[in-house]
Amino acid sequence: MKIAHISDSHLGYAQYNLVERKTDFFTAFEQAIDKIIKANVDLVIHTGDLFESPQPDMISLSKTIKQFRRLKEKNIPVVAITGNHDRTLRKGRIPPQKILEDLGLLHLISPYGEKVFGDLYIAGIQFMTKNHLSELREKIFPSFSERAAKYKYSIFMCHQGISPYLPFEGAAEMNMSDLPKEFTYYAGGHIHNFIHNTTEKFFSYAGVTEFRTAKEAETTNRGFNIIDLKAKSLQRVELENLRKFLTITIEESENESQKLEEITEKASSCAEPPIVIIKYLYKEKPFSETTALKKLKGNTLIVRILQKNISRKESEKIQNTTSIEEIVKKYFKDKKKSVQDLSVELAISSIEHTEEILLKFLEEKTGLKITFLNF
Repeated sequence: MKIAHISDSHLGYAQYNLVERKTDFFTAFEQAIDKIIKANVDLVIHTGDLFESPQPDMISLSKTIKQFRRLKEKNIPVVAITGNHDRTLRKGRIPPQKILEDLGLLHLISPYGEKVFGDLYIAGIQFMTKNHLSELREKIFPSFSERAAKYKYSIFMCHQGISPYLPFEGAAEMNMSDLPKEFTYYAGGHIHNFIHNTTEKFFSYAGVTEFRTAKEAETTNRGFNIIDLKAKSLQRVELENLRKFLTITIEESENESQKLEEITEKASSCAEPPIVIIKYLYKEKPFSETTALKKLKGNTLIVRILQKNISRKESEKIQNTTSIEEIVKKYFKDKKKSVQDLSVELAISSIEHTEEILLKFLEEKTGLKITFLNF
């Protein structure tokens, strides 16, 4: 039995507020569906963050429906869970995947539950905070394990940070040993890097179909996994010919114009205008607009300049701490636990997730849905 495991598509996301980037996410997803159909899989699982938001715009929803209809036409069933981006926080609201389920395009597991397809048993949970998940594990994981043991094949789906695959100690919601037992395959979402582990369990993160940050472009590839449950094997399927990210580091002492000309030449050879990240290291003179930079911009979708003054003294190291989580907890020790938890989440998350984390915190605590305006 062959399963396509796809995750973290973030459809509807307009990176850098660019319509072109919003289109890129759908282009990548459409190519993934092409390859899934060509692979002749028996079933597709999506482990969360199908959408960038729990309230996608109508164009994004319509485009997504079109792609899932292609799978239905080929009689390929889909099982999905929600992630931290597209789950709903307020009672009475539904995630956008529920609309796809009502249209007969997928089977949604939310907030947790199970599905059966002949000899295949699938259990899953939507994204949950560490505290909520800790309580839930004792309640439902044993029954998941008992049920999984009765079927020829079984899959456990989750959208969680699992240790040791997060960059900071204490950032994970659970450890690999916390996962329910007896499953043939463990399908993870939330971590945007492709990761495959067979040491403890047959487990993988499917990664992303399109890069959500420039850092991801440096550390992983875009794609999805095809799982053979009988052979317990994984095939990585990479997506091709998508918009490139080009990164260059320039130091103040180097020939800035020459390095910009080199990256301009690379950019001009790309099939479509790439995204260029310039990391500029200086002691005295910050990066400034030049003729060479203007020429580079004419060959790119966008140029992002990240400047760092390397003459500044390093901050004093905080002693007797082992993680960012402990540092933040120590600083906010006299604050309410909700504020402490918020601070920890902000500290261990990417800066691009800051707005989302703050908005969800405010909505949970006040019931108000707030939108940040960009000027």
